[in-house]
Amino acid sequence: MYSHNLILKARSWALNGSHLRVFPQLTTNTYSYKSTGDNGKPKTKTLNYVNLVIETGNARHVGTQEYKQDTEMTDGINKIYVHYYLKAHPNENS
Repeated sequence: MYSHNLILKARSWALNGSHLRVFPQLTTNTYSYKSTGDNGKPKTKTLNYVNLVIETGNARHVGTQEYKQDTEMTDGINKIYVHYYLKAHPNENS
């Protein structure tokens, strides 16, 4: 994956300059996972998968890949921010 420094630069560039925005959009597909309930007992929870939406200028693109709402989604968002950042800054070394 990318360095933490590069991810921070890319996010800062995208959000502070209003160049790009990436956010999740729920799908109708779901997945289950095990967690601990408030009483400390195991509990199965259900969450929706998400698609990532990319807004650049006045264009809006909805991705087709579905992500779980965990580090899988965060990694996907970071990858998009870094991709666009490196396109705008091709000489960036990190």
